[in-house]
Amino acid sequence: MSLLRKYISLIAVIALIVIVFNCKDLGTVAPPTGFGSSSASVTVVKTSTATVLLSGGTTPYSITRQPNALIATAILNSSTLVITGIDTGQTSIVVSDSKLPIPDTVEIQIIVVTQSPPQSVSFAGQIQPVFNANCINCHGTSGGLNLTAGVSYSQLYHIPASSSCTSLHRVFPNDADNSVLYKKVAGITCGSRMPLGGSLSQTEINLIHDWINQGAQNN
Repeated sequence: MSLLRKYISLIAVIALIVIVFNCKDLGTVAPPTGFGSSSASVTVVKTSTATVLLSGGTTPYSITRQPNALIATAILNSSTLVITGIDTGQTSIVVSDSKLPIPDTVEIQIIVVTQSPPQSVSFAGQIQPVFNANCINCHGTSGGLNLTAGVSYSQLYHIPASSSCTSLHRVFPNDADNSVLYKKVAGITCGSRMPLGGSLSQTEINLIHDWINQGAQNN
């Protein structure tokens, strides 16, 4: 009986040595990562392209369902998915890896627009400099409106107009066409065009228009 135990123990030691030798990196190898994409949704400008990167899972990757060809087309180059906008609308694409017996799949939403969304306009970085260069000579000390830095925003946002178009606000967020500030710099009613005796450039007028329509943030 004791000989049998010694025999079993010897076999166990040999088996342990084999396991350790063959799995010497046990615990140091990172587990495989799941199949995925760099983005679950992509916005593409019509006639332009956008890319989505695929990673993880088992290569090679493949397109298992193409997007609606009237809206977008897609080409897969290794792990890079190149999407071209054809016409405005929304569709999706499904890509898969080569995992067996059942591949992993990812669905990516595709939105095609006519033009890129406007970049956010900064009040401190883009609007206040317009005031500094054109307005504060008058609206820093007189006119019932102070447009100097640090004060101007609180004088504009949701503040009722005091000299003309008094039924409106100086700045009504998301509605430039009904904001007295925009009406005055664009020369659209509400009394004299501002700045008095001159005018802003069209670029500066557009900045004020876009800033208001983007919510007139104090950014």
